[in-house]
Amino acid sequence: MEQFDVAIIGAGPAGTYAAYSSSKASLRTVVFEEHGRIGEPVHCGECLSELACRRLGLELPEEAISMRVKGIKLVFPNRKYSYINEPGYDLEKEKFEQFLGKLGQEKGAIYKLKHRVTALKREGGEWAISTTAGEYSAKLVIDASGVAGVSSRLLNLNPEPAKVVGLQYELAPIESDGFIEFLLWPSLAPHGYLWVIPKSNGRANVGLVTDDPPKTRQLLEQFISEYGLSERKRVGKMAFGGFIPSSGAVKNTYSDGLMLVGDAAGFTSPMFEGGTSLAMTSGKFAAEVALQVISNGDTSQSALAAYESLWKAEFPDYSKLVAAKESVYKFNDAEWDRIGSLIPRDLTTISTLHRLQIGANAIIREPGIFMKGFVPAMEALGKSRAKHYGW
Repeated sequence: MEQFDVAIIGAGPAGTYAAYSSSKASLRTVVFEEHGRIGEPVHCGECLSELACRRLGLELPEEAISMRVKGIKLVFPNRKYSYINEPGYDLEKEKFEQFLGKLGQEKGAIYKLKHRVTALKREGGEWAISTTAGEYSAKLVIDASGVAGVSSRLLNLNPEPAKVVGLQYELAPIESDGFIEFLLWPSLAPHGYLWVIPKSNGRANVGLVTDDPPKTRQLLEQFISEYGLSERKRVGKMAFGGFIPSSGAVKNTYSDGLMLVGDAAGFTSPMFEGGTSLAMTSGKFAAEVALQVISNGDTSQSALAAYESLWKAEFPDYSKLVAAKESVYKFNDAEWDRIGSLIPRDLTTISTLHRLQIGANAIIREPGIFMKGFVPAMEALGKSRAKHYGW
């Protein structure tokens, strides 16, 4: 039976970055991935902020970058918008994740593809790991299995989280001004939002997130029609997406010999469910703690509490933001159009005084909207910025 210091479940951004970080620290690292290729299938909208890359010291290869973008537009049902100048990248996500995988392989990480983890058993301070293609052992497990939450399910560690469903098409030709568009359009994305994410060669990812899975495709088709995109052709990837955890961090992000990272830990941006920056950073934290506890010969739950301390000190307070997000979903189409007239066009830099003026203006002009939850809704949207790990 092959033995490792660290076994990682899943080769998405969290798993590949954890593998790179742990193998760079000279830990014998293996990654179990159920699919046959790293990065496939693609599950997300494929955008990443420049700030996220700077934080991690990542220099992206050109083949992983589909388009460099200027920032984000928040578009209202009447097509008016506000924007944030916040540079970043629209990715070719499979190539990006393959790049991360290669970084780890160059440091010695071993990838076991077509290996789905089916059982975990803790014996004598080590893990016995069963997969569809063999048995392995490791001192420590990092669960980067995404919304599947493999360790939570196999070990009854956490209940299944609340989830929303995302679906997108790659369409062309679509003109772009270099901004990612997120649209708050409740009638077409109940309890969710829509997006147009520009890519190279006139392509764009067009999709939505909603809490109404049976109607997801119907709602997306309706949006494409109403947004004037019905004549565009589907290109490249087939329709893609999947479920996304939406209830914030799980209760137990660590246990004896185990840490949960990325979506498996519930680390997604509470408003727009962006998770790549959070995934990689939590993978980095887990690898740092893995080195420390393995070096000390103590992988107990108490020793791994340092992991929770790291992510809680760095990431937003999920409990508050998940509650604030509910205020966003209280407003209908017409109310979002009116909110659009209350906030500045340019949201890049807003002082405390300006925030107070916006709130006072809302009280005077739209007291009903203010009382309905204007302030927490604006706070939730504000926490979707890159500096708060929003993308």
